[in-house]
Amino acid sequence: MPNLTLRQSVLVFTLLCAGCAGAFLSAVVHLQSQRLTESNLDYTVRFRTAAAAEDLARTLEGEWRDLVYLSERVTALEPATLTQLLTGAGGDGGRVSWIGFADLNGSVVAANNGLLVGQNVSERPWYRNGLTGGYAGDVHDAVLLAQLLDSGSDEPIRFIDLARPVTDANGDLAGVLGVHINENWLESYLRETADLFGLELYLVNQNGEVSASSSGEEPVAGDLQILRAAQTGVQSRGQEIWPDGQEYFASLVPQVTYGDLPNFGWRMIGRLDPATLDFRAGLVRSGALYAILAGIIFALGVAVVYSQIFMTPFARLAISAQRIADGSLEYPANSRITREAAQLSEALTRLQQDRVSDDR
Repeated sequence: MPNLTLRQSVLVFTLLCAGCAGAFLSAVVHLQSQRLTESNLDYTVRFRTAAAAEDLARTLEGEWRDLVYLSERVTALEPATLTQLLTGAGGDGGRVSWIGFADLNGSVVAANNGLLVGQNVSERPWYRNGLTGGYAGDVHDAVLLAQLLDSGSDEPIRFIDLARPVTDANGDLAGVLGVHINENWLESYLRETADLFGLELYLVNQNGEVSASSSGEEPVAGDLQILRAAQTGVQSRGQEIWPDGQEYFASLVPQVTYGDLPNFGWRMIGRLDPATLDFRAGLVRSGALYAILAGIIFALGVAVVYSQIFMTPFARLAISAQRIADGSLEYPANSRITREAAQLSEALTRLQQDRVSDDR
């Protein structure tokens, strides 16, 4: 005779069904929690990078407003007075390394601390572009100022430029007012902003080259898809492995500008390490697994109660039928739990009645 009873088969069937359902739900929970985490990371890096780009642009737009204010007063001042005004505007040199006015011949008439006064700057990009309108220039090495300013390190001095034309009282072009902002300040600002937002920031030019970064790293376009996307100037985001061998979420802001600030041609990339953020996905998965386990235990409990109520009568009838077959004159128990149990009980009772009647 088989060892497996009907009651046991019900319990085994319930366990198999609950196990399969639990495995399926566990897989769904894992996939959904992973998608939720990736979605949150993607949103976080996009939001923070956009905020960082706007914050930098706002700060530089303040420098531009100051430059506009000064340019409107240049022609009304004597060179000595203008030099004093520009020296005050340059501050301690931590941000503005040089600010000066060059006439139509390209000769520097006045500048902070008298730097480059009398020098010809007509071939410099900031001057040539500043003659025709507002200009913002990408990071470049110092040329004329390299020997006049002490960088305090072996690294070359580098600047970004802002320039705009200066007109006289009659509206005629009188020259260009330009300002050189120290790249060290720019990178320091990026580091502080990156620390605030919890990610790494990269300023990238139109060629996909890193102009400045918060990490000091300068990956090239051939290394990363998002740097190649920066060349097109189209907003992009994605998850990829960087040159350090680690996978990051990254987002590209196609323009770093605000208000009337001229366009530097920059794009900003924000890079986020997934390990730096904890969305408690592990707790969600653990909670879901505990719930699934509790569901399996509950299903088994229900199966035990069900088998006790509905399967036990069949077991009793089977035992009675076995004893009757062995010659016992007992009558089987009258079961009314299910239609089948009642039919079986009634059939066994009639068979036993016929057998007793024949014996008489």
